[in-house]
Amino acid sequence: MPIPPPSIGLTKAHATLIEAAAFLGGGLHGAMPASPRPITGQLRAKVIGNGLRELDRFLNVMIDEVARLIAPVAIDPARFAGQRNTANKLRLIRALMGLPSPDHGRLRAIGRSRDCLFHCIGIVRRGDRRHDRQMTAGWPPSNASEFAPGLTVAIGEPLDILPIDLARVCRFYDRVAHDLAVATTRHLYRH
Repeated sequence: MPIPPPSIGLTKAHATLIEAAAFLGGGLHGAMPASPRPITGQLRAKVIGNGLRELDRFLNVMIDEVARLIAPVAIDPARFAGQRNTANKLRLIRALMGLPSPDHGRLRAIGRSRDCLFHCIGIVRRGDRRHDRQMTAGWPPSNASEFAPGLTVAIGEPLDILPIDLARVCRFYDRVAHDLAVATTRHLYRH
């Protein structure tokens, strides 16, 4: 979805995220695999976790570009760029534009899922909060709507991710990036 670019930096950050989402969402080769079975294996979990970490980092860099454009005085660029929690960073930048942040919970759930895949080879080791007995994944059950609440997995159980789940997460990042780019453009033209 092309948008009128307010800056080269934002345009490049947006394009990088979109390309990465298409690649990862296509099963690391650009075409959506049709398999209804989970993507398995210790190395595969680590690779997918790393791919999700990269998507999150690309969104984080895009948010830095937005901050540079909409709040060059209100935000210390070096300190803001050092903020690694993308969900919190996006919420802050949206608040500066007077917008809600409806994706905050899902971004945090994707972060927990990513860490589970990367650091724990896909075995759930902690819940959403201290003393919780289950973790909410960053994607809904594969047989549910794309916008349904996240899949819950008990501690000690494997966090299965199907190709459709990975594609949904990537579409989510694509949508968040597009919405942020459009909101930034509108904000700049209003002010």
